[in-house]
Amino acid sequence: MPVCGLFSLNANIAEHWVYVPLAFILLAIALRVGQIVRGNRTTFISIIALATLWIAFLGVRTFYRALDWQDPRTFFARTIAAGGDSARMLINLGGLELSEGHLEQADMLLQRALAKNPEQPFALINLAAVALKRNDLSAARGFLERAQKNPVSLAQAEEMLAMVEQKEKGQINLLLLRMASQTDPPSWSIMRRYLAALAVTGQTEKAVAELQTVLATEWYRAESWQLLSEYLTRLGQTDEAAKALAQAHAFDVHLNDR
Repeated sequence: MPVCGLFSLNANIAEHWVYVPLAFILLAIALRVGQIVRGNRTTFISIIALATLWIAFLGVRTFYRALDWQDPRTFFARTIAAGGDSARMLINLGGLELSEGHLEQADMLLQRALAKNPEQPFALINLAAVALKRNDLSAARGFLERAQKNPVSLAQAEEMLAMVEQKEKGQINLLLLRMASQTDPPSWSIMRRYLAALAVTGQTEKAVAELQTVLATEWYRAESWQLLSEYLTRLGQTDEAAKALAQAHAFDVHLNDR
């Protein structure tokens, strides 16, 4: 019998992890029941009939619920409507509304998620993004300062705080971006934004130095080598730029296709 709704599962276990062991438990139960009712034909037929109906019901339900997966909106909305309105589902749907520019709906869903889990880091990050789109910098800063307290959202919060300061003061906070890019685990997307900020402010040599530091440990990313080649070309170091570009192609043979 599926465990859906019977009891809560914590963050260290997922329902699909118990499917295989559950199959063997059900097989053991079936064999034991078979031994008990072997001499009673009526009871045996009744059990077989009930098991057949149950399997048919699960098959029909599986077919029906498979339609939930046609697109993200359908999945999130139907899951919430079926009683799965957890903070995670509300955040997922809120993030989708945000990406489509529906700020009112996104704000409502994310506030519901925050009501269920007051310091949920991704709800705070997404609410800050809503506030930024509304140009409500004070509210965005408030959400981000709360998100900074959680290691999971620290890097993203500091990156977005740099965006808030840029809107407030008209200049990029390079120190804050650098701190955001060097959190544990490091974020390449934030590092890339930091490097771009360095290049925009005329600090291309520093961008090269920072990128070479990254490549010392994260050498496997073709995009990093391609970016290094671009910066070296700007500095007029054509030979080094060509070597970096060759390295990028070595890691991604389809680099020219994009």
